[in-house]
Amino acid sequence: MKKLVVIASVVSLLVWFSVAPVRAAEDIKIGAAFALSGSIAVYGEGFKKCVDLAVEEINAKGGIKGKKIEIVYEDNKSNPKDCVTAVRKLITVDKVPVIFGPAGSSNFMAAAPVAQESKVVMLSAQGTAEKLTQAGKYIFRIIPSNSKQGQRLAKMAFDMGYRKLPVMYINNDWGLDLKDGFVTSFKKMGGVVTDIIPFDEKKTDYRTELLRANRGNPKAIVNLTYINEGAVQFKQAYEMGVKTQWLCGSAARAPKMVELAGKAAEGIMGTYPSVVQDTKAYQAFKAAYKKKYGDDKIPIFGDYNYDLVYLTARAIEKGGYTAEGIRKAMPAASKGYKGVTGDKTFDKDRGMQKADIGIWIVKNGKIEDYKK
Repeated sequence: MKKLVVIASVVSLLVWFSVAPVRAAEDIKIGAAFALSGSIAVYGEGFKKCVDLAVEEINAKGGIKGKKIEIVYEDNKSNPKDCVTAVRKLITVDKVPVIFGPAGSSNFMAAAPVAQESKVVMLSAQGTAEKLTQAGKYIFRIIPSNSKQGQRLAKMAFDMGYRKLPVMYINNDWGLDLKDGFVTSFKKMGGVVTDIIPFDEKKTDYRTELLRANRGNPKAIVNLTYINEGAVQFKQAYEMGVKTQWLCGSAARAPKMVELAGKAAEGIMGTYPSVVQDTKAYQAFKAAYKKKYGDDKIPIFGDYNYDLVYLTARAIEKGGYTAEGIRKAMPAASKGYKGVTGDKTFDKDRGMQKADIGIWIVKNGKIEDYKK
């Protein structure tokens, strides 16, 4: 009798071990190398919320051909070195065929060659540097590049009557790229750039840079900054009595920046890849976000990350759950697809074919689309 019990137990274990991997394989795993700690964790936390919302919605409707999506998150710790480590781990250990890449163009571009060499698809929902997709054919982005934003920012400044401006920019690929786009366009229009001032990330004191930018009391200052850095800069400028019109890019357009900067953020303006929010699709997304998280303030680039999940799901459904299948299916999956952030059709360089650049302003403590 004891022998029978032992045999039965062994058989049960063998069956369990043989079935367990099959069950695991039934899930569709997607990697996400997000900043969940470090200097830009404020971005990663918001991305994760919107990705989780999209996954929850898709799985509630039956997943992808009956299979559930599972996101494997890996903390990239907000720096290029750890972004590479996170992507390598997702590829070699978790064996994912597709990865949602890091925020910050420098971080993404550091890790993109790893994905390309491994023939794993990597996508960006927030990287706008021109060179972002140049690592190869496995690299995609669903947000407009810096070239259009730099041109739009220059036109905005010129239309507002500013002819002489200093430019501050965060010293990384995103900031350098956007700065170059702005400066080139502004000069072509006849504008004069009085000074170009780079600054480092993660600092707690920017008074030196602010004093330099405010030399001669310019009527406006271009500041291509991030959330945390911007909040520090605008508060310190306010305390120093700097009175100017701040002109920024898309990375500062965040409720968190306004929250951190407080009254110092009032009146700040900037450009961003515009998203029409009065559509049924966007309003449904916003309502779902509020229902899940109790807040209707969509995190910066959160809507793009939400679209990233749906677009990836479409590609997997069309091409199958392999990196090569997803890569080949991406153009067809994107063609004419209207996400909450608009048309997601890819161009020949695996970036956005269509893109509108809008203007934002902080008014009464809230970020709004600017209207003359």
